[in-house]
Amino acid sequence: MSRSDRFFKRLLRLLPAEFRGDYGDDMTATFRDQRRDVLARGGRMAAARLWWDTVRGIATTAPREHFDLLRGDVRYALRNLRRNPGFTIVAVIALAVGIGANTAVFTIVNGVLLRALPYANPGALVAIFEKLPGAPVEKFDFSAPDFEIIRGAARSFTGMFAYRNTKLELSGIGDSQRVVGTRVSPEFFGVLGVSPVLGRALTADDDRANAPVGVLGYGLWNRAFGRDPSIVGRTISLDRQPYTIVGVMGDQFEFPPRGAYNNGEPAALYLPIAFTPFERQAFGSMYNNTVIARLEPGVSVQEARGELASLVKPLFERYPPILQRMWSAGISLPLAPFMDEIVGQSRRMILVLMGAVGLVLLIGCADVASLMLTRAGTRQRELAVRAALGASPARVVRQLVTEGFVLASIGGAAALLLAWWTMRGLIALAGDAMPRVESIAFDGRVVAFTAALAFVTPLLFGVMPALRAALSSTFDALKEGGRAATPGHGRKRLLGTLVVAQFALALMLSVGAGLLARSFVRLLAANPGFRAEHVVTASVRLPAARYATGPDIKAFYQRVVEAMRAIPGVSAAATSTDRPLQILERRTFTADATAVPIPTPNRVIAATWTAGSYFEALGISLKRGRFFTDNDGRSSGRVVIISEMLARKLWPDQDPIGHYIKWGGEPSRSPWMTVVGVVGDVNQSALGTDPIAQTYEPVFAQPDAPQITTFYRTVNLIVRSDRDSGAVLAAVRAEMQRLDPELPLSDAAPVVDVVADSVKPQRFSMTVVGAFAIVALALAAIGIYGVLANAVSQQTHEIGVRMALGARGSSVLWSVLRRALVLMALGAAVGVAGSLAVTRVMAGLLYEVRPTDAVTFVGSAVVLAVLALTASLVPAWRATRVDPLVALRTE
Repeated sequence: MSRSDRFFKRLLRLLPAEFRGDYGDDMTATFRDQRRDVLARGGRMAAARLWWDTVRGIATTAPREHFDLLRGDVRYALRNLRRNPGFTIVAVIALAVGIGANTAVFTIVNGVLLRALPYANPGALVAIFEKLPGAPVEKFDFSAPDFEIIRGAARSFTGMFAYRNTKLELSGIGDSQRVVGTRVSPEFFGVLGVSPVLGRALTADDDRANAPVGVLGYGLWNRAFGRDPSIVGRTISLDRQPYTIVGVMGDQFEFPPRGAYNNGEPAALYLPIAFTPFERQAFGSMYNNTVIARLEPGVSVQEARGELASLVKPLFERYPPILQRMWSAGISLPLAPFMDEIVGQSRRMILVLMGAVGLVLLIGCADVASLMLTRAGTRQRELAVRAALGASPARVVRQLVTEGFVLASIGGAAALLLAWWTMRGLIALAGDAMPRVESIAFDGRVVAFTAALAFVTPLLFGVMPALRAALSSTFDALKEGGRAATPGHGRKRLLGTLVVAQFALALMLSVGAGLLARSFVRLLAANPGFRAEHVVTASVRLPAARYATGPDIKAFYQRVVEAMRAIPGVSAAATSTDRPLQILERRTFTADATAVPIPTPNRVIAATWTAGSYFEALGISLKRGRFFTDNDGRSSGRVVIISEMLARKLWPDQDPIGHYIKWGGEPSRSPWMTVVGVVGDVNQSALGTDPIAQTYEPVFAQPDAPQITTFYRTVNLIVRSDRDSGAVLAAVRAEMQRLDPELPLSDAAPVVDVVADSVKPQRFSMTVVGAFAIVALALAAIGIYGVLANAVSQQTHEIGVRMALGARGSSVLWSVLRRALVLMALGAAVGVAGSLAVTRVMAGLLYEVRPTDAVTFVGSAVVLAVLALTASLVPAWRATRVDPLVALRTE
């Protein structure tokens, strides 16, 4: 064969094999003759033109022929799927559920964990905290003097800023409303690498002058001002003081990101932080400023940590001598990537969900594989006849793979629709428990993920039976695929393996859901230390323009208590500096000489200031002494009520009533407070967290210092009544309108809802994993039913012979159920082993339940076994209904 003929044959490989088989030899001969004639008449240039025309013609024809062949294969696949509606529906549902669930959760993973924060080079942003060895809190934010010292000394960062959230009253644009503001130091915009879309950013001059200026967030600009471009330069009223709008941020900007360790509520506007002289000297207190920094190019996180460690000593030396003696162990400055601080608490929950939907997908894949294997068995004769008539194995494989891709396209389209609805449901269910919700959306990465799953899954689980069916010999195909034969041992083993895998995966998911459910039940049964039933709460923020001094604030506390007590049906009313399960203030204290000595770092406790019948309103139990009276705090004597935990620590063998504590260390000049009561311990945060020691003080005892005009401005109302909570809240709103018509009421809710919101992350995990477990059980039941039903149909002749020879129906029933029991036993063994390995990852999500909880393991196995047996009974019953004469005559 000449070189030209060899090259021409290589060109023909661009055409489909069937086309080459029909026309390849003729085309080769024709081209050989044409080339010989052209060389004789026109020489090499004419031959070159012939080659050009030939290559162009084949290159043009090949795609068209392949497309025509593909179109024919797709039509044939669609006809086959229409002829087998049961197979098609089950396969599409299995694919749609498995792929849709994975796509929905991957959309959350993509938005929360993978998508970059909407700031310039977000990977260089880090969060810095302070830590006191031995303190009962893991870490805390910066005080103003600590921030300014570290900002001036650190060299590992291009910039550093501090911020803190604050609640503000926005008025003058319709009804007054409560908005979240964030006070930021002037480096804020530069460190994040952002700028307003209108106007300018806040500057150092604004901060130094404590200028009444602000930058609007896009949401507030859109909601309250209709995106008016002339808003820059206008004046608005914040806390009844005029502020000038100098800029507006873009619609993609949100800060602070939801989920941050502290100060984690996105702001509606940004104001200068403008530390006061008092704040700049507040060493050892007012740790409420979150600090974010940007690493210098080339500086690693570890190098920055090393520099911060070297700055601790000079920072500590700036502390007053009293604090240096109290905190002799010193402080540390932990640092972490900003992204980790935002999503760190949710990462485990999201990854557990990804693992759960991964198990659902695997079970769905096993269903699809079982269906395709079963269908391949019934089509063995058809495929064998096609092979005998000349169809190549490659042609048969392509047809079956095309059917798989058609199935994948239908399943993928259904999966995208299901994923969108599932994603919306997951976001609504998670609520505030999910960080970075604004970043969760379908994008190119999500669509690519869905497409990859939709096409790779049928390819992996469809090509396997396709190759098996197509590459077996015609004789073997007829032998295994004929009606009179039982299914081949290889296919039986493979189908059995798939059932075992489905059972094991479903058991693993069921165990995980069971552990979360038992954990959640115990969490709800946990005692928060108060009685939430028949109690409502709400909050107001007192604006500085109206309530400028300490006496003004204290008087409002008293007026609110009196107004709430006057509401019909109210049995107790109070105001406090904290909401239930949201007690944020922490302070150090010193006890009198009769108390058990405690190292200073361990003397950090929670503190709450109250007015009215606080303990009666919340139903906090009295252990010793008495509650506060309305006269406490108004006389010269200072009194305090302590928690039972603090009493046990300080005076374990004494009656704490009549003993004394004071704020600060031993040298502190704070007045001594007499312990007049001991109450039960309460949770300072969500249910399931460990409470710490706590004190309660009358708000009227506080001096009229700068703290009273800042910290105590947030007034939380607590009202107990046997009336309907909605009616009580309406009455509370009416009374607040009477007291101050311009003061917006926020966070109004029954306390039972506050408690429920505190366990929202656990409820979300339990509900979602439980729902996926139910789906997995349904898919596993379908798979078990399909495999056993196929086995019965393939063994119709064998069963007929056995029954003709006198076999009883019960023995036939047992033979089918026995196989199901064997497969279940194997699946249970594998599933238990897998569960023991996987559930250890969930330990951080459980409350008072061990990852190896025997009740959950046994209960899940029993539920799954009952479901599997139920799915097995139908094909087993059908086996007993086989008529021997009909079976033998059919064969």
